Amino acid sequence: MIGDVKVVILDSRLRDIEPMAFDFVMNFAKDNDLLVTEACELPPEHEARKSK
Repeated sequence: MIGDVKVVILDSRLRDIEPMAFDFVMNFAKDNDLLVTEACELPPEHEARKSK
């Protein structure tokens, strides 16, 4: 979760590593009218807070 919003974070490198998996996730989002937003990387301190 980011704030109070449930999210799925997809690493853009997946497009190169497993194109079919990337397409599946993107098509799932489209088919279910989910919002897709391109964003920058999360800062390292976010990872530290998440693991607590």
